[in-house]
Amino acid sequence: MKVTIKDIAKKAGVSPSSVSLVLNDRPSRISDQKKAEIKQIAKELNYTANQIARSLVTKQTKTFGLIIPDIENIFFSSLAKHIEMQCRMHGYTLIIVNSNDQFENDIALLDLLLSRAVEGIFLIPASESWLKKPELIEKLKQLTVPYILLDRVFSDLSCDKVWFDNEYGAYIAVKYLLENGHRKIACIASSSFINGQFRLNGYLRALKEFNIPIDYNNIVTGDYKKESGYLAGQKIINKDVTAIFITNDMMALGFIHSIYEKNKKIPDDYSVISYDNTIYPYLFGVELSSVKQDVKKLSETAFKQLFQKIQKKDTVAQNTCLQPELIARTSVKTIHA
Repeated sequence: MKVTIKDIAKKAGVSPSSVSLVLNDRPSRISDQKKAEIKQIAKELNYTANQIARSLVTKQTKTFGLIIPDIENIFFSSLAKHIEMQCRMHGYTLIIVNSNDQFENDIALLDLLLSRAVEGIFLIPASESWLKKPELIEKLKQLTVPYILLDRVFSDLSCDKVWFDNEYGAYIAVKYLLENGHRKIACIASSSFINGQFRLNGYLRALKEFNIPIDYNNIVTGDYKKESGYLAGQKIINKDVTAIFITNDMMALGFIHSIYEKNKKIPDDYSVISYDNTIYPYLFGVELSSVKQDVKKLSETAFKQLFQKIQKKDTVAQNTCLQPELIARTSVKTIHA
């Protein structure tokens, strides 16, 4: 049987309301000695508070929801971990759900989280939701709780947003390759994703700045998953390029697997820069250069903004664009003219 406040009150010889005051650390006339006794009894009986019952009284569930596109993607799983840590530090529980990058799931999961009485929602829209943006925006406008868009944002929607400057991140990566003498640079891009399009724009921007003719045959399409990176590697192996910019780490994993099957090496045969900086600890023999997006900073900023909305300390929508940084390792070699 689950231990209740009444059980503790009976053993301590006090009223249930006195136990409630003590266990919730609320002001009372109860002596320090009796408070210590009540807490000791609660500990001995392995008492845990009934959060549902508490929420009925306080009108607060102390719960947030997070919708992510792909929990197998290391970037998103790491982000979920850091947001959950922020929530727990502030006394909140986080419900994490996965949309599998599908628009219908975004809509269904928003309704699911509302049915669980979450007080706020973190949303990373599915890639399909970009294609059906007006419908998702209309759904978001109907939400009865504060929400914040993370990582993938809609410029034409007025709401709280936190994201990284994807075009700049790609630009500094390709610029680094160019500064190291590379002129034939391929790109594995995911232009069907909003962030992928921005990263492709950064690739093109750097080439134009260095007056490099753009060869669109050197742009291979992927879908942010490992398999598409593997298939892209099979295509790139037949191209006359010296360097590859890959717009996310999962595709970089597939690419590395593909070229290693052909006995090609990094950076001897190809210089490579990836994006996200999440897989570096798991690679053996490849010191992969990558564009770092500080997941900890992203999660802290997002939580702070949503928490302020919950506390009604800030009613104006905040747009926060964070700057990525290039982490240069040994996967890029210098080519001398």
